[in-house]
Amino acid sequence: MSKSSSLPIKALLLDPSGDAPAPEGYSVIDTDVAWLKAAAKVKTTDNVPKVVVRGVERCNWAYIWWQALGGQTATLISPSVQLRERCPSLTEQQARKVLSDLPIPFTTKLPPLWEILKNLYPSFSHWNGLLAQTDVTLVRNQASYWLSWLSTQSTQFPEQHLPVIKKVVADWHESFPDAAAFFPTNSAQAKAALTAWIGYENPMTSSPALKSAISWATQFPLPVTNWITAARNAFLQQLVTTLSGVTKDKQDEAALAWWQLQISKAHHPEIRQTALQALVQQLHSPIFSHAATELLISQLERSHVATPALVATLRQLVPPPVPPPVPSEPSGALQWVTQQYLPYRLWQASQKNNDKARAEVQRLSEAFSDWFLETYPIKLVGTPAPYQQQFWAARALKKPASNEIVLWVIADGLGWDDALTLQKLVLSQAAGRLSLIAATPCFGLVPTITSHTKRAVRWGVPLEYTQKAKEDYFNQLPMPPVDVRGIDNLAEAVHVAQAGQLLVWLPPEPDSIYHNPGNAQTIRNNAVASLTGIALSICEAVAAVPIHTEVRVIITTDHGRLLSESPRTLDPISGFTGHGRAAYRASPPHKKPIPRPDKAIDTDTVRWLDPDRFKLPDWVAIARSDASFKIVSHTGSMRGGTDIFPHGGAWPEEVVVPWIELQSNLEPLMIGGFLSGESRSYRQGKAELHLNNSSSRPARLRKVKVQIPRVDDLEIEFDELLPGTIGISKSIEIPRWPDTAQAEKTVAQVTLETPDGELHTFNLNTNLRNTDLRQSSTNPLDDLF
Repeated sequence: MSKSSSLPIKALLLDPSGDAPAPEGYSVIDTDVAWLKAAAKVKTTDNVPKVVVRGVERCNWAYIWWQALGGQTATLISPSVQLRERCPSLTEQQARKVLSDLPIPFTTKLPPLWEILKNLYPSFSHWNGLLAQTDVTLVRNQASYWLSWLSTQSTQFPEQHLPVIKKVVADWHESFPDAAAFFPTNSAQAKAALTAWIGYENPMTSSPALKSAISWATQFPLPVTNWITAARNAFLQQLVTTLSGVTKDKQDEAALAWWQLQISKAHHPEIRQTALQALVQQLHSPIFSHAATELLISQLERSHVATPALVATLRQLVPPPVPPPVPSEPSGALQWVTQQYLPYRLWQASQKNNDKARAEVQRLSEAFSDWFLETYPIKLVGTPAPYQQQFWAARALKKPASNEIVLWVIADGLGWDDALTLQKLVLSQAAGRLSLIAATPCFGLVPTITSHTKRAVRWGVPLEYTQKAKEDYFNQLPMPPVDVRGIDNLAEAVHVAQAGQLLVWLPPEPDSIYHNPGNAQTIRNNAVASLTGIALSICEAVAAVPIHTEVRVIITTDHGRLLSESPRTLDPISGFTGHGRAAYRASPPHKKPIPRPDKAIDTDTVRWLDPDRFKLPDWVAIARSDASFKIVSHTGSMRGGTDIFPHGGAWPEEVVVPWIELQSNLEPLMIGGFLSGESRSYRQGKAELHLNNSSSRPARLRKVKVQIPRVDDLEIEFDELLPGTIGISKSIEIPRWPDTAQAEKTVAQVTLETPDGELHTFNLNTNLRNTDLRQSSTNPLDDLF
């Protein structure tokens, strides 16, 4: 009997397995009586009956009889046999049950296994044949679809279906063994894997295989909205367990340890924010209020998911400390502004009648303004260090890589706090397409008004050189940058852009919102709404870029703004136009050098900017205090009152501006290095830490851990920036230097934090030598001499 899928025209059809579908127009013979009746009608082999003979014995009988007459036979292909060939772990009985379970039997050749499952389980819309797939993204997405669906199934798979399902899901991750834990075949395992991957499970319950899968997959690729409530409840319960398990004086340490565990996971921003919200909620509980210390609160408010509302809630528990004096070096001053001054300033701005806090801000801001204006020309302009905005602007104007499109957003009046909000909004709406490269504070230009800063930022040079820089730029590049006008045109402009092109978008928000009349809180709320709109426009533009083209988004501003209301108490200056906290001449003199105007004297409330020193077209007066210039009408009358969120001066929130970069297909952070040194055993010694960042991603060194056998672990906290493709060295004091045997087993680790808030730990090489007069030896005869 020959098996055939293309049947001979004059062949008697046999089905020994008994489950092959009969061709159209054929009847089934499945009893001996029926076969005898059909055979009796046959006179010659030219008169082939249109029947399918079923059953092993009956087929043998028919075969012998028909062959004796000189006829041909053909054996139909059995679906159950085909199914078992594709899935050898199926028994014959299971294969038949699978086929009988199909809502509509297949009448042609058996389809692939995944298509059979598609018919059995149509509610899962992602059945496919990812055979030996080598694309990590496809397999990661398939795992997320599978877990999301399987975790919602209330019943287990029937026994006969399991071998087929296991075969299909094994094919999905064949090229990625580490992903095996993401392809279970029961609902309970799927729920455990899903909650672990999203990041709200109890970490003690994760198996090694699951941890390996999470490490392989990184962040869960699908939206997590449906799991927010479950995540919040899980986090709240974890915190109750964690904080109840320690004494009150240890609650802050326990809470901080729990939070550090959360930020070590590759969380979605929404899940991490949910974790923070749960922690804030528990900190407001009277039984856990002892955990709310400055140490903990300062760590939490620096998180990239800490919204202004959350920070304000935290600071209801513990007011921020008064910042120390501003450091004298630019890098220290930037860190002072973002980590010490701004938390205190934001808190103070929310205190309506706290005259003491207002006086502290006034004192600190005036001191900073004096330092900034004295330091600006000397240490902040023309230096290779990334302290000033024009350093970054000049880099942004360099020709993009041939496979990338760069979108440079210069939002008007985007302060540091608003920039972080915009950053979070973009990341949450970008559907995983973008990752944060850097969120860098830098010193902007003065005076902090659009007329004197936007063009200078746009072209990366002082204001008086912008026209020449613009001409030089267009003369050099074959594909000049595109300046996009209006929100509606952004996605369209990006869609038609070519790889290797820079697009510049200058939205008027949020500055235009802050200048609207109204009360302060309403204006703040409207500003957040405008940031949401900007984020949506950016994400729509990114989505318009072909998936195989890299896209980089740069976000900065032309100036910051005061974080509070400002009294209009500064008298107007003759011949100068007041604009918020700055005053300038509408038409600068053409004669160079420009003489200092009459009565242009620095006072306790006003400072004058020398055009030669600050590279300006003319002298400009700016406020030193928190005041603004009075408004002069066309009739010459003056109006005081209050100016809400003005700008123009040199207070920290006006001149420290953001430089944020986001990129698609972000490369991993790659850190290498070693810890080396020499000293006498058991005595204090100094080791040198050398780190190299071979990736383009910047990170902050947060902790160094040295583990010496039989000695307590040494942990040293740091807050040191490690830029991309750069190396740094640090000295570390070792209280008790290891002996030779200990040194051989010493382990050194470093923990770094990337701008997205993720913590990364790396092991280092160690080379700690001792300089003892007598070294230990493995030769026992040495002791004889």
